[in-house]
Amino acid sequence: MQSADENIFSLRDSEGKTVEIRSVLDSYGCSHDIAKVLGQGGQGVVCLTRNPEIVIKFALDSKGRLICRNKNKEVFLKNDAAFKAIMQKPFPERLHLAYPMARLVDYSGYVMRLMGDMTVFSNLVPLDVTAIGKMAEDGGHRRRFELLAKLAALLAKMHNVGMVYCDLSPNNVFVTKDPKFATQNVWLIDADNIFIPGEDSEKLVYTPRYAAPELIEGKSCSINSDVYSFATLAFETLAALHPFAGKMAKVGGNEDGWSKTAQKKEDEQKQVDIDPRYSGKIPWVEDFSDVSNHTDDGLPRQNFLTDETFTLFNMSFSEEGRENPKTRPTSILWARAFAHSQAQSVRCPDCGMSFVYDESADKCPWCKKKHSPKLLLKDEIGKVVFAHELEYCEENPGPEFSLPEHVFMPFDINTFYRGVFKVRTVNYNGRGIEFSLQLQFADNCDFFMRVNGKEEKISGRYILQIRKGGTYALKCVGRNEWSRTLSVEIVRKC
Repeated sequence: MQSADENIFSLRDSEGKTVEIRSVLDSYGCSHDIAKVLGQGGQGVVCLTRNPEIVIKFALDSKGRLICRNKNKEVFLKNDAAFKAIMQKPFPERLHLAYPMARLVDYSGYVMRLMGDMTVFSNLVPLDVTAIGKMAEDGGHRRRFELLAKLAALLAKMHNVGMVYCDLSPNNVFVTKDPKFATQNVWLIDADNIFIPGEDSEKLVYTPRYAAPELIEGKSCSINSDVYSFATLAFETLAALHPFAGKMAKVGGNEDGWSKTAQKKEDEQKQVDIDPRYSGKIPWVEDFSDVSNHTDDGLPRQNFLTDETFTLFNMSFSEEGRENPKTRPTSILWARAFAHSQAQSVRCPDCGMSFVYDESADKCPWCKKKHSPKLLLKDEIGKVVFAHELEYCEENPGPEFSLPEHVFMPFDINTFYRGVFKVRTVNYNGRGIEFSLQLQFADNCDFFMRVNGKEEKISGRYILQIRKGGTYALKCVGRNEWSRTLSVEIVRKC
């Protein structure tokens, strides 16, 4: 735990003595000063250093004690060899994973690089009234959709090369701290959890609250258990409710702490008290075939669930999904679904909360105030694929926002979030909308604005003048001859 002196970090060693740590030395001879604890669980403690981009993980034994080189040499050397092996794994390029850069010299653990100014994802899981009250300030559901899409894409990159993360929980995910920062990043820590089937020995590492039923039964980690953990984390983050915490579930069980590690071949394996919520034996709270565990607790589902995301949640948590891991949706499907949710969400200027836009409603579902003007893009069947609130200022342009790549182009887990256009409202010979094409797309696609049936190519900046009774469409034509046309509509305040 952290000492009263913030620069002193203390743990007990295998002899029960308190060890106070101000700094650590790594295998390259670099010294790192401890700044503060980021999180602690059964497997280890993660600490931030004075360098905001450097993080230290201290591995702990089964009793939560520090593993010292001079007192636990055999365990230290075993762990050190494992950390060396992790450093040699074939991680995909530009993967946002904080893997070991160097090992610690005196204690079992390693040094990781993490982007500066990040915070743990658990801060965005609203499980009490105070946290729910802060959602309007921290980006609400729209920001959570974006972060979940990027987290799913990160898992997809690992799954595509045969890697299993194993222990996905909000404490192992770090995100950009500032909710207003233009680029929201997502990183995973604890690379020593990663498992490659067929290369590594079978691994069983999990956090009970987010674990797939087969893990609690003692089976090894898999890509399918990863996506179950992701679905659990995602639903809890959006609903402020665990997906199985309905009226059938009893309070209790082992739900706190970071993780539980179980080694199948160890004689002294500890058993987990299985909470009904984590057993996989009861229906989920929105199961349409069995309503026995339904509840009205948590946030209103209609504010954040789309047909697409509900289908994926149900595929994960239904009886079929719980008992047959291979039927669960893949991480790529989750990334696409949450990218769609983020594109279709709007923010209420009165209460600050965000929600998936519903054309049939004329009021904010949170505060019941009338909708403000909205920009809508619709596909060929009239479905809204993008929605955003519009704010007109008397003298200056309105706030800028982006039209993401996936709205126009085939979904790509590496680039779906990139902004094709920067958009803002302008007062230019009346009320207009300015579309600024980003240069990186100019060589790959052609864009056209259609106004009352007449098309004009967009080569840079285009101002669309909104006229009563006018019809508008935005067309994208790719170099490989695919195209997509989206109608452009402005919904004014009711």
